Amino acid sequence: MIAEKLIESIDKYKDEAYNLNFDLANNPEISEQEFRSSKKIVELLAKHKIDAELNFCGFETAFFGNVIKKENAKANFAILVEYDALPDIGHGCGHSASCGISILSALVIKENEELIDANVDIIGTPGEEDEGLKSPMADMGVFDKYDAVIMVHLTSGKNKPNGKFLALDTYEISFKGKPAHCAGSPWEGRSALDGLMLSIHAFDMMRKSLKPGAIIEGIVQGGGTAPGMIPEFAKAKYAFRARNYSEVKDEMMPWVKDILDGCAKATQTEYKLETFGYTFRDMVYNQTGTDIIKEIMEDNSFQYEEVKVADGSSDMGSVSYRAPAFHPYISISEEEIPFHTKKVADFVKSDGSKKVIDRGAKIILEFFGRLLENPSKIKEIRKEFEKSLTKN
Repeated sequence: MIAEKLIESIDKYKDEAYNLNFDLANNPEISEQEFRSSKKIVELLAKHKIDAELNFCGFETAFFGNVIKKENAKANFAILVEYDALPDIGHGCGHSASCGISILSALVIKENEELIDANVDIIGTPGEEDEGLKSPMADMGVFDKYDAVIMVHLTSGKNKPNGKFLALDTYEISFKGKPAHCAGSPWEGRSALDGLMLSIHAFDMMRKSLKPGAIIEGIVQGGGTAPGMIPEFAKAKYAFRARNYSEVKDEMMPWVKDILDGCAKATQTEYKLETFGYTFRDMVYNQTGTDIIKEIMEDNSFQYEEVKVADGSSDMGSVSYRAPAFHPYISISEEEIPFHTKKVADFVKSDGSKKVIDRGAKIILEFFGRLLENPSKIKEIRKEFEKSLTKN
């Protein structure tokens, strides 16, 4: 069977995947600054005759490579790669190990090219922790041709056969007032910080009336330069999430604009609301493909639970609107560990990450193998995907 043959080749390449993970984990680069990381990945692929080019879609640290390219193949698959880290924390989301999983899978597939009647591409997608470059790639039509797009992320607790994501838009909110000395002539000033703080309190009040799953969170990026001066400028970055994008766009954002209008009038200031980064769509959840991943987890004795409610966001959601997309999770610990923390960044530097990389690669390789062994499943996945889009 195809899947079994692929799994047999993992041992041949696993050490290179481990070393890549350790290299990235010990040399983390933040979103869209992954110059060293992307170069290392492309060099490793080239070593195994997978030619991948950087500067894909005009993004310097993105890349695209053909793992297998065949005429009249029965399927088109893509493996996605993430490799950005978090500021100060490093790979606290585990992207270095996730990268190792994707690259190990690609090397095994290349080794077994004669078994695989499919076109298989590998796509480096930078900036997931910030702007989310899968989203503009999706808008450019990069993923439209694929029958399945997959990558494996890390988690804690139980493994998960697929992810569910909240839609997300991020904005920069800035207020402009009028500076003055706060003691000598405060009547001459209009505090930009007051306008911003008033809006933050209003967002807190707004939360009480939102639908389940909606989330508002942000940070203040600036609010004056000296306590003796009424601030002329104040700035914040806020993210607005909901279970589907229409709720963000049509329900939350008109309310946000009303809040900002009111706060500006109340403080006699001016505001700007500017989009930051790209829209992260909610996930089009494909149950047919997810059930195959569940079977793979069961056959490998990976304890799992299916995600009931979306509780995070990823630019993989944008991909899922253009092709059947799958985002399974492999657990690093039975204990629940908060991600985006140093504890996770330390884990991916440890030998414990090796088991996770092996397991993640098994998911991708068996998934492709089972689809090729049962081509009717590819058609079922496509049919469900197209039906789902009519509902969104």
